Amino acid sequence: MAGVSHWQEFLSCYRQHFEVVRADTPSLLDEAYRLRYQVYCIENRYENPGQQANGRERDVYDDRSVHSLLIHRRSGVAAGTMRVILPGTVTQDLPLPINTVTDSGLQQLLRQLSPSHTAEISRFAVSKAFRRGCTEPEDRRLLRYITIGLFRGALEICREHEIQYICAVMEHALIRLLARLGLAFEHVGGLIEHHGARQPCFARVDRLIEGSRAEGTLLWRYASEATEL
Repeated sequence: MAGVSHWQEFLSCYRQHFEVVRADTPSLLDEAYRLRYQVYCIENRYENPGQQANGRERDVYDDRSVHSLLIHRRSGVAAGTMRVILPGTVTQDLPLPINTVTDSGLQQLLRQLSPSHTAEISRFAVSKAFRRGCTEPEDRRLLRYITIGLFRGALEICREHEIQYICAVMEHALIRLLARLGLAFEHVGGLIEHHGARQPCFARVDRLIEGSRAEGTLLWRYASEATEL
C-alpha cells in the first residue's frame, strides 16, 4: 500500500498547489499569450518580440486551437501553457505546422493519417521566472509535475474532439520525460532546427492513454481522477 499512499500524498499536494484550466475566455487566453511572449520572445528569444503586438505571442494557428493553462493556486500566476491545434475545417484549411517539415518519412506518415482526426501539440511553455520564484521546498518539488498537468489537459482536449493522432515537434529531453510517464511518442525522420534541435514525432491518442494506464503512472492516475478518459 506504500505506492497508494505515495500517490495520495502527491495528488493532495499537487491539487493544493496547481490547477489546470481550459483557456476558454478572453482573459484566460490573454494570460496564455502573455506567458508565451515571456517564454518564447523574452526568456528564450525563439520569436522576435518586435513582431508580436502588445506583449502577446500569437500566430495563425491560435484561432483553431484549444489552449490550457497551469495555474499556481497560491499566487494565481500562470506557470505553464500548451495548445492543441485542431484539424482544419472548410473555412480554416491551413495545414498543421508539422506539414511544413520536408522530411520524406514524415510526409509519408502524414499522408496515411486521417486529416480530420489529426491534431498537433505545440507552444509548450513553462516560465523560468515562475521557477525562480518558487522558494518553498514543496513548490520546488512539485515543479517537475508541471508537465503532467499540461499533458493531462492535452489528452482531455483530444478525447473531447475525437482526435485519434497527435503530432508534435519536441526536444529529446521532453520526449524522454513523456516516455517515463507512459506517453511514448514515435520519432519520425531526423532532427530539425526549430527553436533549437527538435524531433518530429507522433502518437495514437488511444495508445498514449493505454500506455499510461499500463505503466500505472502518475499522469494516468491523475487524469483518471480528474476526468473520464
